[in-house]
Amino acid sequence: MIAWTIVQIGVLIWAIRMLWKYYMANGGNKFGLPEPPGPCGLPVVGYMPFIGSKAHLTFVKLAQKYGDIFQVQFGTQKVVVLNSLDVIKEALNKDASFAGRPNSAAAEIFVKETTSSFTMRTGDAQWKFLRKLAIKALSMFASSRNSRLEAVIDEASEELHAELSAFNGQPTDPQQTIFSSFAGVIGTILFGLDFSNKDSLLKPMVSLNETVSKFFAIGSVLDSLPFGSLIMRHQVKNFSEAMKPVVQIVDRHIKEHLVHCKEEDDVRDIADAIALAAIQTPTDVKQQLGLTDDKIRFIAIDLFGGGFVTATDSFRWAINLLAASPDVQDRARRELAEVCGDHPLQLADRSNIPYNEAVLLEVFRFSSLVTLSLPHSTMEDTTLRGYFIPKGTTIFSNLFAHHYNPQYFPDPDSFRPDRFLTADGKLDADKAQLVIPFGVGKRRCVGENFARQELSLLIGRLLQHFEIRQDPSNPVNVYDTVPGLNRGPVQTPLIFKKIVL
Repeated sequence: MIAWTIVQIGVLIWAIRMLWKYYMANGGNKFGLPEPPGPCGLPVVGYMPFIGSKAHLTFVKLAQKYGDIFQVQFGTQKVVVLNSLDVIKEALNKDASFAGRPNSAAAEIFVKETTSSFTMRTGDAQWKFLRKLAIKALSMFASSRNSRLEAVIDEASEELHAELSAFNGQPTDPQQTIFSSFAGVIGTILFGLDFSNKDSLLKPMVSLNETVSKFFAIGSVLDSLPFGSLIMRHQVKNFSEAMKPVVQIVDRHIKEHLVHCKEEDDVRDIADAIALAAIQTPTDVKQQLGLTDDKIRFIAIDLFGGGFVTATDSFRWAINLLAASPDVQDRARRELAEVCGDHPLQLADRSNIPYNEAVLLEVFRFSSLVTLSLPHSTMEDTTLRGYFIPKGTTIFSNLFAHHYNPQYFPDPDSFRPDRFLTADGKLDADKAQLVIPFGVGKRRCVGENFARQELSLLIGRLLQHFEIRQDPSNPVNVYDTVPGLNRGPVQTPLIFKKIVL
C-alpha cells in the first residue's frame, strides 16, 4: 500500500512538471523564450533508465541530436547539459546566475556532515567569503617562509621509490603505495604532520574515495526520486559513517593549530593559514554572514578531500598512460636528463621542460577525470544562447565532450602530448588553456596550482628513476575506466624497472 502511494505521488509530481514545462516552453516566462530541447523520459523516473553508467558518453550522443545545450529529466530533477567549451565558459563566467549548487539531498547531507564545505555550498555570500578565505590561506602558505612543498615531495618521492624498488621489477598493483605517498603529501602540507605519521590519514581516505564517488554518482535515486533519502537510507548511513573519521581527523589537527598561529610569521602549513584567517575575520563580519570559527576552519575538509582524490587519481592515470606509451615516456625522460642532469626535478625547472608539461596536460585531457565537473545550479531565472533556464535548474558541464572534441584536439582517442607544443618545441600557451580539468568560472578549483605543482614533480621524479612497463600477461587498457563521480583509471599491475644512475 505504501509503495503504491509513493508511485501515485511520483506520477502526480511528474504530471505537474510536464504541464509546467509545456507552459514555460510556450512563452510562460518573463523572457518569452523556450527552454532547451531534449529527449522525452518515462513517468516518475524521467530519462534516468537510459543514462547508463557513463553519462558523459550518453550526453555526447544526445548533443549530436539536440545541440550543445539540452535538458533531460532525472526523476523530479531537471538537468541542463552544456557540451562545448564556448557554452560552458559563457555560462560559468556569467555574473552569479550559474554559481549555485543543486539543492539536492546528497549535497545537503554532505554539507551537514562536513559542517562547512564551501565546495558543495550554493553561491551565496557565505560561500563567497569562505572561498576567498581558502584562496587567501593557500596564498599565505605558498608565500610563507615555511612553505615546504618541495621538501615534502622529496620525502614522498623517496618513500615511493623505495617501495617500488622493493618489488624487484615484478608486476604489482601500485595503488596502495600511491595512496600512501599522497596521504603523506596532503597530510604534511595541510596539517604539518610528520610524514611518517601519514598512515593515520590513509585508511579513512581510501574508503571515503569510493564512497563519495558512488554517493554523488549521476542519476542518483537519492536526488532524483520522491522520498529518495528514504529509499537510499542505507547508502546515506554508509556515507555518514565514512565521513566521520575524516571529519574527526581534520577537527583534531585544526584544533592543535589554534594555540600556535597568531600572525603570518607563524604559518607552518595550510591549517595554520586557515586558523589565522579565522582569527583575523572581524566578529561583525562573522555575525553578518552567519559564520563561526568552526565553519571557517572546516575549509580544510574541502582542501583535504579534493586535493587527495584528484591528485591520486590523476597520478594513477599518468602511470597507466605512460606504461602504454613507452615512446612518450622515453622522450619525457630524455628531456628531464638534459635539463636536470643528476638533480631531482624542481619547481624552478618546470619552465624548461615543455614536453613533460605537455604530458601532464595530455593526462588531464585524456583522463577527463571529473567528466561532468561538479554540478552547478541557476540561482535565478536566466537565459543562455536563446533559451530560458529557470531558477534552481541543475547544470552539468560535460568536460569530457570538450576534451574529446576533434575541433580542438584532433585524434582525441590517442595519447599525444606533442599536440600542446609549437613547431619549435615550446609549450603552446593557447592550447594549454583549452584543457580545463579544474573547471572554469567563479567556482574553479582553488587548489589547482598546488595540484599541478605536486603532480609535475612526482611524475617527473618517478620518470627520472624508473621505467614504467606493462605486465605482458595483463596489459593496460587505457580505454577501460571505473564509472562514478570520477572517471577512475582501472587498477592494473605494472612493472617499475629501476634505472641505474
